[in-house]
Amino acid sequence: MVNFPRLSNRGLLKSSLLYQENQSYSQLSASEPKASDKHFHSDVKLQEPKPVEKPPRKHKVPLTAAEALKFFKSQLSPYEQSEILGYSELWFLGLDAEKLKLPPEKFSKTCFDDEHGSYMKVLRDHIAYRYEVLEMIGKGSFGQVAKCLDHKNNELVALKIIRNKKRFHHQALMELKILEALRRKDKDNTYNVVHMKDFFYFRNHLCITFELLGINLYELMKNNSFQGFSLSIVRRFTLAVLKCLQMLYVEKIIHCDLKPENIVLYQKGHVSVKVIDFGSSCYEHQRVYTYIQSRFYRSPEVILGHPYNMAIDMWSLGCIMAELYTGYPLFAGENEVEQLACIMEVLGLPPARFIQTASRRQTFFDSKGFPKNITNNRGKKRYPDSKDLTMVLKTYDTTFLDFLRRCLVWDPSLRMTPDQALKHAWIHEPRSFKHRPRSQTLRKLSLSHSLEGKKPKVHGHHHLSKKEENPKEESEGKIKDGSNLKPVQNAGDQQDSLQQEAAVVQLPHLAEAPGKPEAVAATEQPRNSTGDQSKSSSPRNTSILPPIV
Repeated sequence: MVNFPRLSNRGLLKSSLLYQENQSYSQLSASEPKASDKHFHSDVKLQEPKPVEKPPRKHKVPLTAAEALKFFKSQLSPYEQSEILGYSELWFLGLDAEKLKLPPEKFSKTCFDDEHGSYMKVLRDHIAYRYEVLEMIGKGSFGQVAKCLDHKNNELVALKIIRNKKRFHHQALMELKILEALRRKDKDNTYNVVHMKDFFYFRNHLCITFELLGINLYELMKNNSFQGFSLSIVRRFTLAVLKCLQMLYVEKIIHCDLKPENIVLYQKGHVSVKVIDFGSSCYEHQRVYTYIQSRFYRSPEVILGHPYNMAIDMWSLGCIMAELYTGYPLFAGENEVEQLACIMEVLGLPPARFIQTASRRQTFFDSKGFPKNITNNRGKKRYPDSKDLTMVLKTYDTTFLDFLRRCLVWDPSLRMTPDQALKHAWIHEPRSFKHRPRSQTLRKLSLSHSLEGKKPKVHGHHHLSKKEENPKEESEGKIKDGSNLKPVQNAGDQQDSLQQEAAVVQLPHLAEAPGKPEAVAATEQPRNSTGDQSKSSSPRNTSILPPIV
């Protein structure tokens, strides 16, 4: 009996680093004459011994350019045969990929770009003779993001390929500056920001590699049929994002595109998230664009043309929290005019001075300061102060509502800061009141399984990776009016313990991190396209708002 050593996954991956030279050498050795092939005298009949096969030769990686040309020149494209001379280390050649083979007369800095300046990727091919392109996981106006295997470090990474256009390259340089500052600041991985690994140029494209994370919160809501999450889960996500915003506030960095797609899970089995996509970010004193943020999460000062600062990210956080709780966007305008109308519908008219000093006020208000009446594509008109946040969210958790109201303030100077938010009663203090029951039956869902067949009324309003885009462009996609979505009737008894609350938590395959007792929160109420709301508890006096601790 021979005991063979156990092969680990890492070992199996390493074996892929050794190219198929063994096949090439087998073919070469087969073509050489062997001693057994010599002709002997016809009178002498000898049994020819079977040729002993030599073990296949393998090369250690990295290869040099000379070695790659010697053994694999025929499998490399004409462009690669000259390109590899500029690389001292070759970790992966992508020999099995269907390479773009261009004639030498077409060689140029843009020969691998499409008409928009985006790199024409080839699956299983290499990026910089090190990264193997496995699949595309994101695309936006900035370029595209690929899931790659780093053959040097033997790990999976997310590789961002910036478009070969001057304005995107300029913004990417700002992103690099911010990512490097965040990496230095977050050495112990406590501020919940994505970590950049490396950056380089390849075929005139700036490329940035990141740690590979999980699905984003929009995909998580989609997998959960847009039913929303309990306040306990929303609090976990909020706390993680606040830690990121706290650091950005100290560093004077504005994220500029905070939304569910840019908050991703990173620790399997736990409610752990990181903030990603700093492609639109800037320093407070180096603002590049006047029009930023995805529309549903765009702050009123940006819409109206006021100077903006780090307070715009707190506005976005408030919108995200409401969406995580209900399952659909809080302010879902079809365009910028209706977006402001959606905000005024809940918050009322902005202060007169806020309107008068706005550079874009004529787009939204008449000469007397009254909002221009508009009708959306569904024939719906919106009227200021016609909805209450309590009824929109369908919750009577006064501290949760107070937290949101302090995020959703017209005047950015009066808006809650990340430090103040981290001291708020909703983040720290346990609930002392009994909450409404919100019982529901849920199918067990896998994080990786998206429910394409079941689409709620709110759909198609996000896209995968966005807003390192031209700031003048509007967010794509439209949704149906969120106000038409009504919850199904409630049933069941009140639940006053964490264990009972956990039974209705809708995070598939996510367990709350142990060791940190959570306050009992108002459990969530399911939504559906039909049905009425059943109030099983009397509303509390929401006019009395608890102060910030």
